[in-house]
Amino acid sequence: MLIILLAGFIVFIALPFSSAKYANKAVINKSTDGSVIVNVYDSQNDKWVSEKNFKIPLPNVSERISVSKAKATLKPVLRGKKIQINPDSETEYNILNNVSNETYSELASSELIPWGVERVRAPYVWHKTTGKKIRVALLDTGIDAKHSELNVSGGISFIAGENYTQDFVGHGTLVAGVISARDNGIGIVGVAPNIELYMVKVMDETGGTLSDIISGIDWAIENNMSIISMSFGTDVYSEVLEIKLAEAYNSGIILVAAAGNDGGNVLYPAKYTSVIAAGNIDENNDVPFGNIGSDLEFASPGTDILTTYINNSYAIASGTSFSAPHAAGVAALMLEQNKSKTPNEIRAKLHEDALDLGISGWDEIYGYGLVQAKLKEENNITEARIKNIENKVSALEIWKTSIINTIANFTLTINGLISKTNNQEGRIKKLESQKIINANSTNLSFLNYFKYLSSSDRKNIACGYAKDSHLTSFIDLGWNCTIAYKNTSRGETANCKCKKI
Repeated sequence: MLIILLAGFIVFIALPFSSAKYANKAVINKSTDGSVIVNVYDSQNDKWVSEKNFKIPLPNVSERISVSKAKATLKPVLRGKKIQINPDSETEYNILNNVSNETYSELASSELIPWGVERVRAPYVWHKTTGKKIRVALLDTGIDAKHSELNVSGGISFIAGENYTQDFVGHGTLVAGVISARDNGIGIVGVAPNIELYMVKVMDETGGTLSDIISGIDWAIENNMSIISMSFGTDVYSEVLEIKLAEAYNSGIILVAAAGNDGGNVLYPAKYTSVIAAGNIDENNDVPFGNIGSDLEFASPGTDILTTYINNSYAIASGTSFSAPHAAGVAALMLEQNKSKTPNEIRAKLHEDALDLGISGWDEIYGYGLVQAKLKEENNITEARIKNIENKVSALEIWKTSIINTIANFTLTINGLISKTNNQEGRIKKLESQKIINANSTNLSFLNYFKYLSSSDRKNIACGYAKDSHLTSFIDLGWNCTIAYKNTSRGETANCKCKKI
Protein backbone atom coordinates (compact mmCIF):
# COMPACT_ATOMS: atom_id res chain seq x y z
CA MET A 1 0.00 0.00 0.00
CA LEU A 2 1.29 3.47 -0.89
CA ILE A 3 0.23 6.35 1.37
CA ILE A 4 0.70 9.85 -0.07
CA LEU A 5 -0.23 13.12 1.62
CA LEU A 6 -2.79 15.32 -0.06
CA ALA A 7 -0.19 18.03 -0.40
CA GLY A 8 1.69 15.85 -2.88
CA PHE A 9 -1.09 15.91 -5.46
CA ILE A 10 -0.82 18.26 -8.37
CA VAL A 11 -3.71 17.36 -10.68
CA PHE A 12 -7.36 17.04 -9.76
CA ILE A 13 -9.65 14.90 -11.90
CA ALA A 14 -13.34 15.73 -11.49
CA LEU A 15 -15.79 12.82 -11.63
CA PRO A 16 -19.24 12.99 -13.29
CA PHE A 17 -21.65 13.07 -10.35
CA SER A 18 -25.11 14.52 -10.70
CA SER A 19 -25.16 16.66 -7.56
CA ALA A 20 -23.03 17.99 -4.73
CA LYS A 21 -25.33 16.93 -1.86
CA TYR A 22 -23.12 13.98 -0.93
CA ALA A 23 -20.12 15.40 0.92
CA ASN A 24 -17.88 12.36 1.38
CA LYS A 25 -17.18 11.46 -2.23
CA ALA A 26 -13.74 10.12 -2.99
CA VAL A 27 -11.14 12.44 -4.48
CA ILE A 28 -9.10 11.13 -7.41
CA ASN A 29 -5.75 12.82 -8.00
CA LYS A 30 -2.42 12.33 -9.69
CA SER A 31 0.83 12.39 -7.79
CA THR A 32 4.04 14.01 -8.96
CA ASP A 33 5.13 10.74 -10.64
CA GLY A 34 1.88 10.56 -12.63
CA SER A 35 0.28 7.78 -10.56
CA VAL A 36 -3.46 7.94 -9.98
CA ILE A 37 -4.24 8.21 -6.27
CA VAL A 38 -7.58 7.37 -4.66
CA ASN A 39 -8.46 9.30 -1.49
CA VAL A 40 -11.39 8.55 0.80
CA TYR A 41 -12.46 10.16 4.02
CA ASP A 42 -12.49 7.90 7.08
CA SER A 43 -15.22 9.52 9.17
CA GLN A 44 -14.70 7.22 12.14
CA ASN A 45 -11.10 8.32 12.55
CA ASP A 46 -11.58 11.79 11.03
CA LYS A 47 -8.81 11.47 8.47
CA TRP A 48 -8.18 11.00 4.76
CA VAL A 49 -6.73 7.70 3.56
CA SER A 50 -4.94 7.44 0.22
CA GLU A 51 -3.88 4.57 -2.02
CA LYS A 52 -2.36 4.15 -5.44
CA ASN A 53 -4.83 2.99 -8.04
CA PHE A 54 -4.75 -0.67 -9.11
CA LYS A 55 -6.64 -3.03 -11.41
CA ILE A 56 -9.12 -5.69 -10.32
CA PRO A 57 -9.44 -8.33 -13.06
CA LEU A 58 -12.58 -9.92 -14.41
CA PRO A 59 -13.34 -13.26 -12.69
CA ASN A 60 -11.10 -16.13 -13.78
CA VAL A 61 -12.24 -19.34 -15.41
CA SER A 62 -14.14 -21.42 -12.88
CA GLU A 63 -15.39 -24.32 -14.93
CA ARG A 64 -15.53 -25.10 -18.62
CA ILE A 65 -18.83 -26.53 -19.75
CA SER A 66 -18.47 -29.07 -22.53
CA VAL A 67 -20.88 -29.26 -25.46
CA SER A 68 -22.30 -32.53 -24.15
CA LYS A 69 -22.77 -31.13 -20.65
CA ALA A 70 -24.48 -28.04 -21.98
CA LYS A 71 -26.85 -30.17 -24.06
CA ALA A 72 -27.64 -32.31 -21.04
CA THR A 73 -28.27 -29.25 -18.91
CA LEU A 74 -30.50 -27.55 -21.45
CA LYS A 75 -32.33 -30.61 -22.73
CA PRO A 76 -35.10 -30.58 -20.12
CA VAL A 77 -35.94 -26.94 -20.79
CA LEU A 78 -35.09 -26.54 -24.46
CA ARG A 79 -36.39 -29.95 -25.50
CA GLY A 80 -33.15 -31.25 -26.88
CA LYS A 81 -32.52 -28.57 -29.47
CA LYS A 82 -28.92 -28.36 -30.71
CA ILE A 83 -26.83 -26.09 -28.53
CA GLN A 84 -23.21 -25.17 -29.17
CA ILE A 85 -20.78 -23.79 -26.63
CA ASN A 86 -17.79 -21.59 -27.36
CA PRO A 87 -14.89 -23.88 -26.29
CA ASP A 88 -12.36 -21.06 -26.34
CA SER A 89 -14.05 -18.85 -23.77
CA GLU A 90 -11.46 -17.42 -21.38
CA THR A 91 -13.93 -16.01 -18.91
CA GLU A 92 -15.87 -17.81 -16.20
CA TYR A 93 -19.04 -18.12 -18.29
CA ASN A 94 -19.66 -20.06 -21.45
CA ILE A 95 -21.71 -18.49 -24.22
CA LEU A 96 -24.35 -20.26 -26.28
CA ASN A 97 -23.27 -19.63 -29.86
CA ASN A 98 -25.14 -20.42 -33.06
CA VAL A 99 -28.37 -21.17 -31.24
CA SER A 100 -31.03 -21.83 -33.83
CA ASN A 101 -34.08 -19.64 -34.23
CA GLU A 102 -36.12 -22.72 -33.42
CA THR A 103 -34.45 -22.99 -30.04
CA TYR A 104 -35.13 -19.37 -29.16
CA SER A 105 -38.72 -19.73 -30.31
CA GLU A 106 -39.04 -22.28 -27.48
CA LEU A 107 -37.92 -19.66 -24.96
CA ALA A 108 -40.05 -17.04 -26.68
CA SER A 109 -43.23 -19.11 -26.28
CA SER A 110 -42.84 -20.18 -22.66
CA GLU A 111 -41.26 -19.01 -19.43
CA LEU A 112 -38.78 -21.02 -17.40
CA ILE A 113 -37.76 -20.72 -13.78
CA PRO A 114 -34.02 -21.55 -13.61
CA TRP A 115 -33.09 -24.09 -10.96
CA GLY A 116 -31.21 -21.50 -8.88
CA VAL A 117 -34.21 -19.18 -8.65
CA GLU A 118 -36.34 -22.05 -7.40
CA ARG A 119 -33.63 -23.30 -5.04
CA VAL A 120 -33.55 -20.00 -3.12
CA ARG A 121 -37.36 -20.28 -2.83
CA ALA A 122 -38.10 -17.05 -4.69
CA PRO A 123 -41.25 -18.35 -6.48
CA TYR A 124 -42.83 -19.25 -3.15
CA VAL A 125 -42.92 -15.62 -2.03
CA TRP A 126 -43.69 -13.88 -5.32
CA HIS A 127 -47.34 -13.60 -4.28
CA LYS A 128 -46.12 -11.28 -1.50
CA THR A 129 -42.97 -9.67 -2.87
CA THR A 130 -41.11 -9.34 -6.16
CA GLY A 131 -38.65 -6.62 -5.18
CA LYS A 132 -40.84 -3.73 -6.29
CA LYS A 133 -39.31 -0.26 -5.69
CA ILE A 134 -36.08 -1.76 -4.36
CA ARG A 135 -33.15 -0.01 -6.04
CA VAL A 136 -30.32 -2.43 -6.85
CA ALA A 137 -26.99 -1.32 -8.29
CA LEU A 138 -24.87 -3.86 -10.14
CA LEU A 139 -21.19 -2.88 -10.34
CA ASP A 140 -20.18 -4.66 -13.52
CA THR A 141 -19.36 -4.46 -17.25
CA GLY A 142 -22.56 -2.80 -18.43
CA ILE A 143 -25.83 -4.29 -19.60
CA ASP A 144 -27.61 -5.06 -22.85
CA ALA A 145 -30.47 -2.68 -22.18
CA LYS A 146 -32.26 -3.84 -25.34
CA HIS A 147 -32.69 -7.38 -24.02
CA SER A 148 -36.40 -8.24 -23.86
CA GLU A 149 -35.94 -9.76 -20.39
CA LEU A 150 -34.21 -6.80 -18.75
CA ASN A 151 -35.81 -3.59 -17.54
CA VAL A 152 -33.06 -1.09 -16.74
CA SER A 153 -34.10 1.84 -14.55
CA GLY A 154 -30.87 3.80 -15.00
CA GLY A 155 -27.18 3.81 -14.31
CA ILE A 156 -23.83 5.39 -15.09
CA SER A 157 -20.57 4.46 -16.79
CA PHE A 158 -17.12 5.19 -15.41
CA ILE A 159 -15.49 3.57 -18.44
CA ALA A 160 -14.36 6.29 -20.84
CA GLY A 161 -16.24 6.33 -24.14
CA GLU A 162 -18.71 3.61 -23.16
CA ASN A 163 -22.35 3.82 -22.06
CA TYR A 164 -23.74 1.73 -19.22
CA THR A 165 -26.36 0.35 -21.64
CA GLN A 166 -23.55 -1.29 -23.63
CA ASP A 167 -21.98 -4.56 -22.54
CA PHE A 168 -19.09 -5.53 -24.78
CA VAL A 169 -18.01 -8.28 -22.36
CA GLY A 170 -21.38 -9.84 -21.52
CA HIS A 171 -20.67 -10.41 -17.84
CA GLY A 172 -22.99 -7.69 -16.55
CA THR A 173 -25.87 -8.91 -18.70
CA LEU A 174 -25.41 -12.44 -17.38
CA VAL A 175 -25.47 -11.20 -13.79
CA ALA A 176 -28.50 -8.97 -14.43
CA GLY A 177 -30.62 -11.85 -15.71
CA VAL A 178 -30.09 -13.86 -12.53
CA ILE A 179 -31.48 -11.19 -10.25
CA SER A 180 -33.97 -9.35 -12.41
CA ALA A 181 -35.14 -11.18 -15.56
CA ARG A 182 -38.72 -10.06 -16.03
CA ASP A 183 -41.81 -12.17 -15.35
CA ASN A 184 -43.18 -11.47 -18.81
CA GLY A 185 -44.36 -14.88 -19.99
CA ILE A 186 -41.27 -15.63 -22.09
CA GLY A 187 -37.69 -16.72 -21.53
CA ILE A 188 -36.69 -16.94 -17.86
CA VAL A 189 -37.54 -15.26 -14.56
CA GLY A 190 -35.03 -13.74 -12.14
CA VAL A 191 -35.04 -13.93 -8.36
CA ALA A 192 -36.60 -10.47 -7.90
CA PRO A 193 -38.20 -9.63 -11.26
CA ASN A 194 -39.62 -6.22 -10.30
CA ILE A 195 -36.61 -4.52 -8.72
CA GLU A 196 -35.41 -1.17 -10.03
CA LEU A 197 -32.16 -2.23 -11.69
CA TYR A 198 -29.27 0.22 -12.08
CA MET A 199 -26.10 -0.66 -13.95
CA VAL A 200 -22.95 1.00 -12.64
CA LYS A 201 -20.36 0.27 -15.30
CA VAL A 202 -16.96 0.03 -13.63
CA MET A 203 -15.34 -2.73 -15.70
CA ASP A 204 -14.35 -3.49 -19.27
CA GLU A 205 -12.79 -6.57 -20.82
CA THR A 206 -9.60 -6.07 -18.79
CA GLY A 207 -11.32 -5.57 -15.44
CA GLY A 208 -11.92 -2.47 -13.34
CA THR A 209 -9.77 0.02 -11.48
CA LEU A 210 -10.04 0.78 -7.79
CA SER A 211 -10.83 4.40 -8.63
CA ASP A 212 -13.78 3.46 -10.86
CA ILE A 213 -15.17 1.00 -8.31
CA ILE A 214 -14.90 3.59 -5.52
CA SER A 215 -16.63 6.12 -7.77
CA GLY A 216 -19.37 3.59 -8.48
CA ILE A 217 -19.99 3.06 -4.77
CA ASP A 218 -20.13 6.83 -4.27
CA TRP A 219 -22.72 7.05 -7.05
CA ALA A 220 -24.79 4.31 -5.38
CA ILE A 221 -24.72 6.15 -2.03
CA GLU A 222 -25.60 9.47 -3.61
CA ASN A 223 -28.46 7.98 -5.62
CA ASN A 224 -30.06 6.14 -2.71
CA MET A 225 -29.50 2.55 -3.78
CA SER A 226 -30.88 -0.13 -1.46
CA ILE A 227 -28.50 -2.91 -2.49
CA ILE A 228 -25.11 -3.10 -4.23
CA SER A 229 -24.13 -6.40 -5.86
CA MET A 230 -20.51 -6.95 -6.90
CA SER A 231 -19.52 -9.95 -9.02
CA PHE A 232 -15.76 -9.50 -8.98
CA GLY A 233 -12.93 -10.05 -6.56
CA THR A 234 -9.25 -9.65 -5.78
CA ASP A 235 -6.83 -11.01 -3.19
CA VAL A 236 -5.38 -7.52 -2.74
CA TYR A 237 -6.54 -5.75 0.41
CA SER A 238 -7.53 -2.12 -0.02
CA GLU A 239 -8.13 0.09 3.00
CA VAL A 240 -9.85 2.78 0.94
CA LEU A 241 -12.26 0.21 -0.52
CA GLU A 242 -13.00 -1.16 2.95
CA ILE A 243 -13.69 2.35 4.27
CA LYS A 244 -15.93 3.23 1.33
CA LEU A 245 -17.96 0.02 1.59
CA ALA A 246 -18.36 0.50 5.34
CA GLU A 247 -19.67 3.99 4.61
CA ALA A 248 -22.19 2.57 2.14
CA TYR A 249 -23.27 -0.07 4.65
CA ASN A 250 -23.69 2.49 7.41
CA SER A 251 -25.78 4.63 5.06
CA GLY A 252 -28.28 1.76 4.78
CA ILE A 253 -27.10 -0.13 1.69
CA ILE A 254 -26.98 -3.94 1.71
CA LEU A 255 -23.72 -5.16 0.16
CA VAL A 256 -23.26 -8.53 -1.56
CA ALA A 257 -20.19 -9.86 -3.40
CA ALA A 258 -18.88 -13.02 -5.04
CA ALA A 259 -16.63 -15.15 -2.83
CA GLY A 260 -14.37 -16.17 -5.74
CA ASN A 261 -13.84 -19.22 -7.91
CA ASP A 262 -10.29 -20.49 -7.39
CA GLY A 263 -10.88 -22.60 -4.27
CA GLY A 264 -8.83 -20.41 -1.95
CA ASN A 265 -9.90 -17.95 0.70
CA VAL A 266 -12.76 -15.53 0.13
CA LEU A 267 -11.69 -12.59 -2.04
CA TYR A 268 -12.16 -8.87 -1.47
CA PRO A 269 -14.61 -7.11 -1.45
CA ALA A 270 -16.62 -10.13 -0.20
CA LYS A 271 -14.10 -10.58 2.62
CA TYR A 272 -14.83 -7.20 4.22
CA THR A 273 -17.10 -7.42 7.27
CA SER A 274 -19.65 -5.03 5.75
CA VAL A 275 -20.19 -7.32 2.73
CA ILE A 276 -22.17 -10.55 2.41
CA ALA A 277 -19.86 -13.17 0.89
CA ALA A 278 -21.77 -15.50 -1.46
CA GLY A 279 -20.21 -18.87 -2.25
CA ASN A 280 -21.22 -21.49 -4.81
CA ILE A 281 -23.38 -24.60 -4.87
CA ASP A 282 -24.57 -26.73 -7.78
CA GLU A 283 -27.97 -28.32 -8.37
CA ASN A 284 -27.07 -31.17 -5.99
CA ASN A 285 -26.11 -28.70 -3.23
CA ASP A 286 -22.48 -29.72 -3.71
CA VAL A 287 -19.57 -27.28 -4.06
CA PRO A 288 -17.76 -28.22 -7.30
CA PHE A 289 -15.63 -25.07 -7.12
CA GLY A 290 -15.54 -21.77 -5.29
CA ASN A 291 -13.77 -20.06 -2.43
CA ILE A 292 -14.53 -21.07 1.13
CA GLY A 293 -13.23 -20.31 4.59
CA SER A 294 -13.83 -18.25 7.68
CA ASP A 295 -15.23 -15.24 5.77
CA LEU A 296 -17.88 -17.15 3.80
CA GLU A 297 -21.39 -16.10 4.80
CA PHE A 298 -23.79 -18.02 2.55
CA ALA A 299 -23.99 -20.63 -0.17
CA SER A 300 -25.93 -19.67 -3.28
CA PRO A 301 -26.53 -21.20 -6.74
CA GLY A 302 -23.60 -20.56 -9.07
CA THR A 303 -23.15 -23.63 -11.29
CA ASP A 304 -24.81 -24.17 -14.69
CA ILE A 305 -27.00 -21.09 -14.38
CA LEU A 306 -29.30 -20.34 -17.31
CA THR A 307 -29.44 -16.56 -17.71
CA THR A 308 -29.59 -13.66 -20.14
CA TYR A 309 -26.79 -12.73 -22.51
CA ILE A 310 -26.02 -9.93 -24.97
CA ASN A 311 -27.84 -9.62 -28.29
CA ASN A 312 -31.13 -10.68 -26.69
CA SER A 313 -29.85 -14.22 -26.14
CA TYR A 314 -29.29 -16.66 -23.27
CA ALA A 315 -26.30 -18.53 -21.85
CA ILE A 316 -25.32 -21.09 -19.29
CA ALA A 317 -22.85 -19.64 -16.81
CA SER A 318 -20.89 -20.91 -13.81
CA GLY A 319 -19.18 -18.89 -11.11
CA THR A 320 -19.76 -17.12 -7.82
CA SER A 321 -20.46 -14.10 -10.02
CA PHE A 322 -23.93 -15.63 -10.24
CA SER A 323 -24.11 -16.68 -6.60
CA ALA A 324 -23.97 -13.00 -5.59
CA PRO A 325 -27.08 -11.86 -7.53
CA HIS A 326 -29.06 -14.84 -6.21
CA ALA A 327 -28.30 -13.68 -2.66
CA ALA A 328 -28.87 -10.00 -3.52
CA GLY A 329 -32.23 -10.90 -5.07
CA VAL A 330 -33.38 -12.66 -1.91
CA ALA A 331 -32.36 -9.59 0.11
CA ALA A 332 -34.44 -7.43 -2.26
CA LEU A 333 -37.49 -9.67 -1.74
CA MET A 334 -37.12 -9.30 2.02
CA LEU A 335 -36.57 -5.56 1.84
CA GLU A 336 -39.76 -4.91 -0.11
CA GLN A 337 -41.71 -6.43 2.78
CA ASN A 338 -40.20 -3.94 5.22
CA LYS A 339 -38.21 -1.11 3.69
CA SER A 340 -37.30 0.24 7.11
CA LYS A 341 -35.12 -2.75 7.95
CA THR A 342 -31.41 -2.00 8.24
CA PRO A 343 -28.67 -4.01 6.53
CA ASN A 344 -27.92 -5.61 9.91
CA GLU A 345 -31.55 -6.68 10.29
CA ILE A 346 -31.76 -8.09 6.76
CA ARG A 347 -28.50 -9.94 7.35
CA ALA A 348 -29.84 -11.41 10.60
CA LYS A 349 -33.00 -12.55 8.79
CA LEU A 350 -30.88 -14.21 6.09
CA HIS A 351 -28.90 -16.02 8.79
CA GLU A 352 -32.10 -17.19 10.48
CA ASP A 353 -33.72 -18.42 7.27
CA ALA A 354 -30.68 -20.09 5.64
CA LEU A 355 -30.98 -23.81 4.94
CA ASP A 356 -28.16 -25.52 6.82
CA LEU A 357 -26.35 -27.77 4.33
CA GLY A 358 -23.16 -28.66 6.14
CA ILE A 359 -22.40 -29.45 9.74
CA SER A 360 -24.85 -27.96 12.21
CA GLY A 361 -24.53 -24.19 12.31
CA TRP A 362 -21.99 -22.11 10.42
CA ASP A 363 -19.20 -23.93 8.56
CA GLU A 364 -16.43 -22.98 6.13
CA ILE A 365 -17.99 -24.70 3.09
CA TYR A 366 -21.58 -23.39 3.20
CA GLY A 367 -21.34 -20.53 5.69
CA TYR A 368 -24.69 -20.21 7.44
CA GLY A 369 -26.22 -22.30 4.65
CA LEU A 370 -28.18 -21.89 1.44
CA VAL A 371 -29.77 -18.46 1.23
CA GLN A 372 -33.59 -18.72 1.30
CA ALA A 373 -36.53 -16.41 0.63
CA LYS A 374 -38.97 -16.92 3.49
CA LEU A 375 -41.81 -14.81 4.77
CA LYS A 376 -44.10 -15.11 7.76
CA GLU A 377 -47.38 -16.22 6.24
CA GLU A 378 -50.48 -14.45 7.53
CA ASN A 379 -53.45 -16.65 6.69
CA ASN A 380 -55.74 -19.19 8.31
CA ILE A 381 -53.20 -21.99 8.10
CA THR A 382 -50.77 -22.11 10.97
CA GLU A 383 -47.04 -22.00 10.42
CA ALA A 384 -46.74 -25.40 12.12
CA ARG A 385 -49.21 -26.94 9.68
CA ILE A 386 -47.44 -25.45 6.66
CA LYS A 387 -44.13 -26.71 7.99
CA ASN A 388 -45.61 -30.18 8.48
CA ILE A 389 -46.72 -30.24 4.86
CA GLU A 390 -43.34 -29.03 3.64
CA ASN A 391 -41.57 -31.71 5.69
CA LYS A 392 -43.72 -34.44 4.14
CA VAL A 393 -43.40 -33.15 0.63
CA SER A 394 -39.69 -32.25 0.99
CA ALA A 395 -38.61 -31.00 -2.45
CA LEU A 396 -42.28 -30.67 -3.50
CA GLU A 397 -42.44 -27.14 -2.09
CA ILE A 398 -45.77 -25.36 -2.18
CA TRP A 399 -46.32 -22.02 -3.78
CA LYS A 400 -48.80 -20.97 -1.16
CA THR A 401 -50.92 -18.35 -2.85
CA SER A 402 -51.88 -20.48 -5.89
CA ILE A 403 -53.27 -23.34 -3.81
CA ILE A 404 -54.23 -21.60 -0.57
CA ASN A 405 -57.87 -22.71 -0.93
CA THR A 406 -56.98 -26.37 -1.50
CA ILE A 407 -54.01 -26.82 0.80
CA ALA A 408 -56.12 -28.16 3.69
CA ASN A 409 -57.53 -30.97 1.55
CA PHE A 410 -54.13 -31.54 0.01
CA THR A 411 -52.76 -32.22 3.51
CA LEU A 412 -55.12 -35.19 3.89
CA THR A 413 -53.79 -36.90 0.78
CA ILE A 414 -50.17 -35.79 0.52
CA ASN A 415 -48.98 -39.08 2.02
CA GLY A 416 -50.61 -40.81 -0.91
CA LEU A 417 -48.59 -38.76 -3.36
CA ILE A 418 -45.25 -39.60 -1.83
CA SER A 419 -45.94 -43.26 -0.99
CA LYS A 420 -44.09 -45.93 -3.00
CA THR A 421 -46.66 -48.74 -2.72
CA ASN A 422 -48.36 -50.34 -5.72
CA ASN A 423 -51.88 -49.18 -4.92
CA GLN A 424 -51.85 -46.55 -7.64
CA GLU A 425 -55.46 -47.01 -8.71
CA GLY A 426 -56.87 -46.62 -5.23
CA ARG A 427 -54.67 -43.59 -4.61
CA ILE A 428 -55.69 -41.82 -7.80
CA LYS A 429 -59.38 -42.50 -7.20
CA LYS A 430 -59.08 -41.12 -3.69
CA LEU A 431 -57.47 -37.93 -4.95
CA GLU A 432 -60.06 -37.52 -7.71
CA SER A 433 -62.96 -38.20 -5.35
CA GLN A 434 -61.81 -35.30 -3.21
CA LYS A 435 -61.41 -33.15 -6.32
CA ILE A 436 -57.74 -32.63 -5.57
CA ILE A 437 -56.65 -33.76 -9.02
CA ASN A 438 -58.20 -34.38 -12.41
CA ALA A 439 -56.58 -36.23 -15.27
CA ASN A 440 -57.73 -33.59 -17.72
CA SER A 441 -57.67 -30.68 -15.33
CA THR A 442 -58.01 -27.12 -16.55
CA ASN A 443 -58.11 -25.70 -13.03
CA LEU A 444 -55.89 -22.63 -13.18
CA SER A 445 -54.99 -22.73 -9.49
CA PHE A 446 -53.84 -26.33 -9.83
CA LEU A 447 -51.93 -25.54 -13.01
CA ASN A 448 -50.17 -22.66 -11.28
CA TYR A 449 -49.22 -24.99 -8.44
CA PHE A 450 -47.53 -27.44 -10.80
CA LYS A 451 -45.85 -24.59 -12.68
CA TYR A 452 -43.58 -24.04 -9.69
CA LEU A 453 -42.63 -27.69 -9.15
CA SER A 454 -39.45 -29.03 -10.67
CA SER A 455 -39.68 -31.34 -13.67
CA SER A 456 -38.52 -34.30 -11.59
CA ASP A 457 -41.23 -33.67 -8.97
CA ARG A 458 -43.93 -33.59 -11.66
CA LYS A 459 -42.55 -36.81 -13.12
CA ASN A 460 -42.60 -38.52 -9.73
CA ILE A 461 -46.28 -37.69 -9.29
CA ALA A 462 -47.47 -38.47 -12.83
CA CYS A 463 -45.33 -41.50 -13.56
CA GLY A 464 -44.99 -43.09 -10.16
CA TYR A 465 -48.66 -43.21 -9.35
CA ALA A 466 -50.58 -43.66 -12.60
CA LYS A 467 -52.08 -47.04 -13.47
CA ASP A 468 -55.15 -46.67 -15.66
CA SER A 469 -55.16 -45.47 -19.27
CA HIS A 470 -57.08 -42.33 -18.33
CA LEU A 471 -53.84 -41.02 -16.80
CA THR A 472 -51.53 -41.67 -19.73
CA SER A 473 -51.70 -38.00 -20.66
CA PHE A 474 -51.58 -36.04 -17.42
CA ILE A 475 -52.05 -32.49 -18.71
CA ASP A 476 -51.29 -30.72 -15.44
CA LEU A 477 -47.97 -32.44 -15.00
CA GLY A 478 -46.64 -32.40 -18.56
CA TRP A 479 -45.74 -36.11 -18.71
CA ASN A 480 -47.05 -39.13 -20.65
CA CYS A 481 -47.18 -42.48 -18.87
CA THR A 482 -47.19 -45.85 -20.68
CA ILE A 483 -48.29 -48.63 -18.34
CA ALA A 484 -46.65 -52.06 -18.58
CA TYR A 485 -48.39 -54.90 -16.67
CA LYS A 486 -46.61 -57.99 -15.43
CA ASN A 487 -47.88 -61.11 -13.65
CA THR A 488 -45.73 -62.14 -10.71
CA SER A 489 -46.04 -64.61 -7.86
CA ARG A 490 -47.50 -61.77 -5.85
CA GLY A 491 -50.06 -60.89 -8.47
CA GLU A 492 -50.19 -58.29 -11.21
CA THR A 493 -47.82 -55.33 -11.00
CA ALA A 494 -47.86 -52.13 -13.04
CA ASN A 495 -44.86 -50.10 -14.15
CA CYS A 496 -44.94 -46.69 -15.75
CA LYS A 497 -42.59 -45.66 -18.57
CA CYS A 498 -42.54 -41.89 -18.59
CA LYS A 499 -42.04 -39.49 -21.47
CA LYS A 500 -42.20 -35.73 -21.26
CA ILE A 501 -45.02 -34.09 -23.25
